[in-house]
Amino acid sequence: MNVATNLKTHQENKLEKTARLIISIFMILIMGFLTIVSLLHTTGMDVVPEIESVSYLNDNFYLNILLLALSAAVCLIIMPLLKKMPLWVEIAVICIWTIILGLIWVYSSQLAPSEDSYHVTDASMHFANNNYSPMNDGYFKNYSFQLGYVFFNEIIIRIASVFTEIQDFLFLEVLNVIFLAAVYAGILLINNKIFNDKRICHLTFFLLLFSFQPILFSSFLYGIIPGLMFAVWAVYFEISYLKESKIYQAILSAVFIALAVMIKSNYNIFLIAILAMAFVKLFSRKKYIKDIVYMVLCVVLAVSITPAVKSMYESKSGIDLGDSIPYVSWISMGMNEPSFAGCAPGWYNYSCTVTNFEENNFNSSEASKDSIENIKERLSYFISDPQYANDFFYEKIVSQWNETSYQSIWTNKVRGQYAEKGALASWVCNEGESAVSAFMDLYTQLIFAAVLFGVIMCTRNKNLFSTIFPLIILGGFLYHLISEAKSQYSIPYYVIMTGFAAYGLCCLYDILAAKAGKHKWISKLFNFPKHEMSSKIEASDK
Repeated sequence: MNVATNLKTHQENKLEKTARLIISIFMILIMGFLTIVSLLHTTGMDVVPEIESVSYLNDNFYLNILLLALSAAVCLIIMPLLKKMPLWVEIAVICIWTIILGLIWVYSSQLAPSEDSYHVTDASMHFANNNYSPMNDGYFKNYSFQLGYVFFNEIIIRIASVFTEIQDFLFLEVLNVIFLAAVYAGILLINNKIFNDKRICHLTFFLLLFSFQPILFSSFLYGIIPGLMFAVWAVYFEISYLKESKIYQAILSAVFIALAVMIKSNYNIFLIAILAMAFVKLFSRKKYIKDIVYMVLCVVLAVSITPAVKSMYESKSGIDLGDSIPYVSWISMGMNEPSFAGCAPGWYNYSCTVTNFEENNFNSSEASKDSIENIKERLSYFISDPQYANDFFYEKIVSQWNETSYQSIWTNKVRGQYAEKGALASWVCNEGESAVSAFMDLYTQLIFAAVLFGVIMCTRNKNLFSTIFPLIILGGFLYHLISEAKSQYSIPYYVIMTGFAAYGLCCLYDILAAKAGKHKWISKLFNFPKHEMSSKIEASDK
């Protein structure tokens, strides 16, 4: 019996099957494209003053194929060696490992907030001291959605101020590291919930050990990592609730996804995925009232929390921020060329957001109308010139997903510092950059290919929960296809991909085990079981 035909005991209804197949098919197309591109090209970030400059380079396809095969082989050889490691040990090790490496990096990089990061952290510090003057500087007039992350930091700063005098924001970067460790723990627990196969947890543990981009990114204060922590744990508690139907699990899921959205509005992608999964499972679970209440609670909390934070700060400061830049303006930005030469299509364009808002006298409705008109014009232009449209979206996609450092190195090279970089950060950002970037390229190729194989297997299993990570990745891909682009925005989905890649590699292991046959040296190398198939990957919806 093939691994992909598991769960014969579970009768999947037509809606679940249809949803699983739709998600899998779309993800096969996306991951197939990303995998091929990663083998053919490398995307890099160039250091140009005040510009996020992107470069596109050709790779050695045959060498990449060889290295991909070797890296996959390493994972398959390692997996059986981890079989005696309990889940709690893996969680403890990955958390300790991440925290140690993260602390070393944070204190070596000495990265100080700048640009948007400066605005939000500076405001948090002022607000923690009951000084609301930053509400007057115009930044939050345009970007009031940032106040959620400001509020999150303010709470932390108020607590920290009780114990020490705050001199810098390195302690917030340290917390980023701890939040990242919590993300990894959540991913391991989710895979343990979804798949009744410890080997997937073992491979997840192994893959996360060598995923360095998020660690280097932890010194950047912009809400991405703490928001991801709450989003991942919201997913964990949703899966737990849909399996066990305990009320506290539903409440925690709703609260955590609301906090994720408050900190970073992009985590609405996770909210939509959570709602979609709950809706599809609604009809097989037949706990209609409980599940509908759960979905409504998620929506109400997530939709209301950011406006509530804005109203609170307006009340405390006595300043009415009025309208903010409408969301549709970011879609307009995503459809346009960037403001600066050297940036990729769909990256930051000041005129689509701030200028448009100012020219419409800070009226959100009027600004929305102009943005919609601009989107229509761009769509018409794309239709009239298909080659331009192809080049535009190709470069936009590749600049986000195939820039495999996800700006983790670039950010630490161009932003301000509290002090001179330590030996590690100095090496990574200078003479060691090419080696680190090459490793990141190779590792991301493995992740992309493993995710591709995993979603192919999802077309044949009978486990809707196995598609929760692919659904989130699909949402992130489609969102940033039309909205503002930056490779740093892809890093939450890269982390999720790393968690799901273990499923694809485990499926590959079982298929190779079935086909090893008389080649004893292959079976010995990969420690394949003596019988025809290793134990199935079982994933239960129960």
